[in-house]
This record gives sequence, C-alpha cells and structure tokens, in this order.
Amino acid sequence: MSDSVASVPRPHRAWGTAGVLLFLLHFFAEFLSEFPAMLRLRLVRRHQKCGASPSEPSDPSVVCVSDNLDEVNGIALASRIQLRELRRMGHQAYLFGTAFHARAPRSEGPDGSLVLAPGRFSMDQAGYDHSELVVLRLRSFLDFLRAHPVDVIEFETPGPVSVLCMFTAKVVGIPTLSHYRTDIIVYSELLMKGRLGIRFVQFWTRFFTRVSGPVVVPSEAYREKVVAMGVVPGRVHKLPRGVDLEFFRPDLREDAVWSRLGVPTDGVRLLYVGRVSTEKNLAALAQAFLAALQTRPDLRLIVVGDGPYLEEMKASLADCGRAHFTGVLRDGNLARAFASSDLFIFPSLSDTFGNSVVEALASGLPCLVSDAGGPCEIVEPGVCGAVFRHREPGALCAGILDLVNDPARLAAWREPARHRATAFAYDAAANAFWNLYVKVWKSEV
Repeated sequence: MSDSVASVPRPHRAWGTAGVLLFLLHFFAEFLSEFPAMLRLRLVRRHQKCGASPSEPSDPSVVCVSDNLDEVNGIALASRIQLRELRRMGHQAYLFGTAFHARAPRSEGPDGSLVLAPGRFSMDQAGYDHSELVVLRLRSFLDFLRAHPVDVIEFETPGPVSVLCMFTAKVVGIPTLSHYRTDIIVYSELLMKGRLGIRFVQFWTRFFTRVSGPVVVPSEAYREKVVAMGVVPGRVHKLPRGVDLEFFRPDLREDAVWSRLGVPTDGVRLLYVGRVSTEKNLAALAQAFLAALQTRPDLRLIVVGDGPYLEEMKASLADCGRAHFTGVLRDGNLARAFASSDLFIFPSLSDTFGNSVVEALASGLPCLVSDAGGPCEIVEPGVCGAVFRHREPGALCAGILDLVNDPARLAAWREPARHRATAFAYDAAANAFWNLYVKVWKSEV
C-alpha cells in the first residue's frame, strides 16, 4: 500500500443513524472516485493477457478478502491459518483486509502475504463489541492488485470491505467466489433491533451471495440455505475446515490447568468454548445446567470466551456456585482445558460449522450439540457424542444427564472423538480449497 494512503487519518463513529448515513456516503464516494482507476487496471490486465506467452502457468495466484481481519474472531483466525498452510504448500496465496481503527495499516507474513490496509471511515458494528464496519480505501486494494496480479479472489464475508473489493473485481475482470461462513440471516434477527436495518442486511447478504460467484459452505444444512437464496445448486461447494491436530491433543489432559484458572478440581466438568453471545443459545445452556444440578449437584460448567452476553450469563448462574468463567484462553491453556474436561456442550442453533466442536473432538472430548446448523454434521451420535433436539423442551438438560450418568460411555468415546477429528486436518482442508480455486481460475465451475 502507498504511504500516502496509509497516512490518511480515519474517522470512526458509534453505531447510529448519523454513523450509518456517513458510512454510506463514504462507501459510494470511495467507489465512484476509484472507478476510473478500475477501468484503467482492466485495460492493463487485458493488454498483459494479450501479450502473454502461450504457455499458461499451472498454478493461479489467489487472494482471500475478509472484513474484521484485524480483530479476534473465528473467521480471522481460520483465514490466517489457511493462508499459512497454502503458503507452506508453495502456493501464491494472499490475505487482504483492513487494519482496526486503533491500529496502523501494515503488512505481515512472508512476502507481505497478509495485508491490513487503511480504511476511509468506520463505525461500531451493531451487536458486536470490539468490532467495526469499515469503508476500505480502495486505492490500497488497487495498488495490491497491481503489485500482485491475482487470478482468483475469494470473499470470506459479505461485509463492506468485501463488497467494495467484489465490485472492483467485477470491473477489473477477476474471477471471484465467496465463502458463506456466518449465518448472517439469523444473526441479524438476533443481534439487530431496527426492522429496516435487519431487512437491508438480509437483502444484501442474499444479493452478495448470488452475484459473487461459486459459494463455499461448510455443511449440508447451509448448502440448502444458500440454494434457497437463489444460487444454482451446482455452484455451491461443501468443503471441510481444518483444525490443528498437533495443538489440540488428548494427552494434554491434566487437573493442574483448573487450579491455574481458579476452577475447583472436583466434580464433572462441562465445557463451552466460544463467543459468549445470545446467538449461541447460551440462555438455554444456563437453564439446562441449573436444571441438571437438581439431579447432579456435582456438575461444574466452565465457560471459555467473551462477548456481550457474558455479564447476563454470569448473573443468571451466580447463585448456583458451580459455574466458572475464564475469559478468552490462549496458548496451551485452551488446549489443556479441552483435554481436561468431561463433556463439551455447544448449544448454538446458527453456526455454519463449529470449529470449537472439532477442537474438542481433537482433544478427545465427547460433544453434545444441537440438531440445527453445522455442528450436528461433525459429531457422530453414539460414537463420539450426541445430538439434542432443540425444539423439545428439556432436551438439552436430558442430554446432559444422560451422558454424565454414564461415565464409562464418555470414557469410551474419547478415542473415537480424536479419530473423527482427523477428517478435518489442515492439509486436507487447504488442498480442497486450492483445488476449487484452480477450477474457478479455469472456469470449470
């Protein structure tokens, strides 16, 4: 990115009517001001193709574009890991996003393969703490495309950064695809208040998903949802996600991790890891845990993570004395928490996949998940976990009691849990994605 672009100050506003109007103004101004440069780049690329050697390269150059890349979230982490794996395999892969408003634009990784570009304007994202919506300075993306003439662009999110880059790709003439990683249709209903805003977000998500090219989904449930948005079924591709099988391992099990985290070591340990927010169905988990305590007072619930529902969840469980909140865990403590628990509970009804479910399985930890979304396609019922029917009253509590009352079954599921996780190895996932990029490049999908 050019120094002149990176040095331009970036205004930031709170979520609200004034912020939204300013955001839209900056968004359209950015696109219109850079439109002539897009056309010039299109002509340059056409000229380069006409003068290129007849021998076509065997491997494309790919960039993945993501909103909120400079924040702590599952998509940002997964995107960075996949970039690392693709680069390790020798592929020309890049990751492009914007720097958080409180941090400087920069490049990271080998050959500057991860670019955190400057924004023109940003505002807080409704329903998410420490997250923002950004109007990208498009000149930085055009500079990136000139320096790295990519052949395929994948969009990880349908946010404003990806939208501006998608319009740019369409004008310049670069093939694109998108990854439906987050159920924004459901999230908007749960996290946003204004009906007009909800309808706009849902309309835009459907529109973006239809026009951005082939769509990657992580589960069969979301293949159906994407097809319902109007995407041709043959252009929807279910691909696996990867987990670090070396980092998450059963042999890390130790009671000492709980002492370090201030959690008593007695009782049966139920674990939740993830964003502590209403869309994760955590109110149902709190209610089910309190009900289960009436029969099994030795249970302990350990919640790992942070989010806007944290204080309310703490308050709802404060009187039982058996719920513990560790905050976000990093380094080896997270892996040891997984391996040292007795049952992983993931009650979410809106996750497209469920990375933490695979991390639990890789740690040899049996899982109890809902029958909605992607996690129930990961867990093999009766082999490494169980699935509860979320529409049945009391089903989550009954599922917890059924499993904790049979410790021999939980112990027997530990080895199959680890075996199931091996289907989600990093290298297999990265290879599957790269094969799709090649097909998009060759116009085979």
